[in-house]
Amino acid sequence: MLCAVIAKSKISDIIDVAKKIEKIKGVNAIEFRLDYLNASEFKNFDKFFEIEKIKKIKIATCMLKNEGGNFKGSIDERNEILKKSENFCDYLTIEMKNFRDVFNSNLILSYHNFEKCPEKNEIEKILDEMEKIKTKIKETKRDVNIIKKIAVKFNSFDDNYKILPFLLEEKNFRNVIILGMGKYGKLSRILNYYFGFLTYVSVEEKTAEGQLSVEEFEKILKILE
Repeated sequence: MLCAVIAKSKISDIIDVAKKIEKIKGVNAIEFRLDYLNASEFKNFDKFFEIEKIKKIKIATCMLKNEGGNFKGSIDERNEILKKSENFCDYLTIEMKNFRDVFNSNLILSYHNFEKCPEKNEIEKILDEMEKIKTKIKETKRDVNIIKKIAVKFNSFDDNYKILPFLLEEKNFRNVIILGMGKYGKLSRILNYYFGFLTYVSVEEKTAEGQLSVEEFEKILKILE
């Protein structure tokens, strides 16, 4: 499915864009990049409950500075924001290296590498570590859905061959997001639409190098069909 990303500095702007996205039939989900919000906006976080009316899958993300995001607060402060987001979002995305099991909602466990694509054996270790975390969560919260996400920088087209075998494995079908950032990663973004849990597209601002817009993606889908 297609997930449109919203990265705005004001809650009112986020809500306005979300209402526009709700009318786009081809988009099934919305990711809210809360780390783009101005710090002062978190005092008015209750205004966010208005997005509860949006009939799309809703994902909240608030990436720390050391995760490649914009949030300047501590891990505990970020976790408090995400815990509040559980009230109106279907999924929370949180980086594996800073994960703490303090959430009750569906989760997307993520790993980012903004410099390179790891080798196959490293990717396998990352997925295995995510699986261990997933198992521990499932032992206490059996009704939650947990998706594994790997987003890494592709420096050549050959990097596709390092990650795509994992995306195409039957056990991972619709349960992972494995994509490449950068111009060489566009193929992986398309394949995630067909084999992964979702793929990210932009409506206004692009939040990752190589990210396709909704219009670009729709043109590609028409060609493939």
